[in-house]
Amino acid sequence: MTIILLFVLYLLMTNPNVVSREVVNASYLWFSVLVPTMYPNFVILDMIAYMPLTNKICTLLYKPFRLIFHIQYKKSTFLILISLLCGAPASTKLIHSSYENHEISKKEYQNLICGFSTLSFPYTLMICSRLQISIVAYYFFLILLSILWMQVWNKKEKDNVEASSSYQKNYLEAFFNSVKKNIDILIHILGILVIFRVLITVLFKGDIIFYPFLEILGGLEITKNPCIALMAMGFLGISIHLQILYILEQFPYSKFLFSRILFSSLGLLSLF
Repeated sequence: MTIILLFVLYLLMTNPNVVSREVVNASYLWFSVLVPTMYPNFVILDMIAYMPLTNKICTLLYKPFRLIFHIQYKKSTFLILISLLCGAPASTKLIHSSYENHEISKKEYQNLICGFSTLSFPYTLMICSRLQISIVAYYFFLILLSILWMQVWNKKEKDNVEASSSYQKNYLEAFFNSVKKNIDILIHILGILVIFRVLITVLFKGDIIFYPFLEILGGLEITKNPCIALMAMGFLGISIHLQILYILEQFPYSKFLFSRILFSSLGLLSLF
């Protein structure tokens, strides 16, 4: 491993122009795309999670969602809706917070992360429109795979107890905590994005077919192959894997990786 790292360091030092260009490109992508969309979403979603209306929506939709997705906790209803709308890592943070607040069990927490980590709906719509992929067909198969995952893996626990609903009543304190915590998350995402863009460009000069599987945002910008794009959208890319793992810290990555490989079968949609 040391030899490999020394070789990578040598490549970085001997390609200063490439490195500087990709650092600027990655920083621009982060500042122009991720910060305006992710940061306000992170904060607003944190606040929505504390609202009493959220609990009422969960209660209203819990029974049909429990039948379809085999969930055991009311809060999971809200988490599924947010995951499909906002995508990871925004949904990852909310699912993790719900687990820390004892609103869902550890098992359901892990299965929600594995079964509902996806790209945001607006970004997915943009990619599907550019590559002429049916957005209806995409979400049909995506939700079908999510249902399959939850039905197989999210079996009812023997000691299933009612989760507590520990909402934080001090909304001002919740707001400031969210502002501080989400700045830290976005800075780490920037670091991951920069490293991946630089390494991919230095190690693999020119366009490579598996670029989206390493860094999905940059990869989807250049790919014109619907099959590769759909597979990458299911897999999410290693860079997003690291963003998710940073938020979760201790998480069974092997299980998450298996779920992403399963969801990469979305590429079969291109055959239709």
